[in-house]
Amino acid sequence: DQRMQAVYFNLCKTYDTYLINEFTNMDKLTIPDVLVLPMHGPDDKGVITIKGQQLAIPMSFWASLSDHTKIFCGLPNSFINKVAYNYGFYMEHETLVEQNAGLTAEGTICLLIDHTSQSIKDCHVDVIGYGTCGKEIVKWLRALEVPTRIIRRVCEGEADSITIDDWKAKGCGDVIINTAPAAIIDRKLMESWKPEPLIIDIASGTVIDEKDAMLCGIQFIKAKALPAIYAWKSAGNIIAETIREELKS
Repeated sequence: DQRMQAVYFNLCKTYDTYLINEFTNMDKLTIPDVLVLPMHGPDDKGVITIKGQQLAIPMSFWASLSDHTKIFCGLPNSFINKVAYNYGFYMEHETLVEQNAGLTAEGTICLLIDHTSQSIKDCHVDVIGYGTCGKEIVKWLRALEVPTRIIRRVCEGEADSITIDDWKAKGCGDVIINTAPAAIIDRKLMESWKPEPLIIDIASGTVIDEKDAMLCGIQFIKAKALPAIYAWKSAGNIIAETIREELKS
């Protein structure tokens, strides 16, 4: 994840900072005051995946950490809960979540442009879910004058919004952007769509069966960590600034 490189270059401007990678001699590693981990952190055995490569950090290193060592990880992590007392999860900061949603929207727009054969202004887009990312994506699409519908369980007066049940009955648009971490789209529903839409799924977990989509002739894109792909420098700097603010407090 290149975001961590941006975090490193940002923090080393004002802190004595070193980058742990596959070339690091873990036996000679100085016990840090602060340890910044990638988004998902270590697995249950303390192994961290960096750029697709597994970095095995010995348990002796984790055991050597002082109670005063502040550990930052992106998301809640069971291993960190076991080995540390002083930790925080930067993806739980409201400001970072909002800024990250903006970068996610940028990445989604890039995917939309790359995978449609017409101007996006001529595409009718359905956005499923209206959480932080859903709202940001809708805002960007409407700013670009893309016809956009909000699909959610309960509509609360949003312009061009429709409930999931009504949407299933009336049919979908040219493009579906799914942000909801729930199994809303199944094989039977996909079989009913003619012509077949483009589906961009940015939700966490597997909520749409990619094989079913393929058998239905639907172009399906499972988008993962869009800020890390399309805006890793910006995303890394956002993480670094969040950590800076934490260290000041």
